Amino acid sequence: MQTPSYAIVAFLMGVILSVYLPMNSSASRYLGSSMAASAAFFVVATITSISIMAFGGESHCLARLKTVPVYLHMAGVISAFFIVGTTFLIPKVGARPFFILLVSGQILMAMVVSHFGILESPQDPVTVKKMLAATLVIAGAVLSAT
Repeated sequence: MQTPSYAIVAFLMGVILSVYLPMNSSASRYLGSSMAASAAFFVVATITSISIMAFGGESHCLARLKTVPVYLHMAGVISAFFIVGTTFLIPKVGARPFFILLVSGQILMAMVVSHFGILESPQDPVTVKKMLAATLVIAGAVLSAT
């Protein structure tokens, strides 16, 4: 982490994520479909992203879109499955168990991504200390659910 402000922003993103995902689940209950809620989410997200890009003066970057490797466009597919899965699962399992499993999966996969430097991530080898820390975080999350 480069500065404390990055840590604060990352923490706030976690706070927002804990509200935003259940919002999608609530929308799915109103609409009667997690797929419809996901589609509505992506329409609003697309309009918001385009607006931010246009007002931020970065619309020229779209000209370089064809230089992005095809496999990186899978992030959009992953986003769609993530949102549909979230809107489907939170009403079924509850927000707290969902987030515990979500965070556990994130921690474990983040260790793999960092260890191997996948997707241009800075390489950060897994150590016994890091495995112990991840185990403690996951164990703490599981204990909080019981």
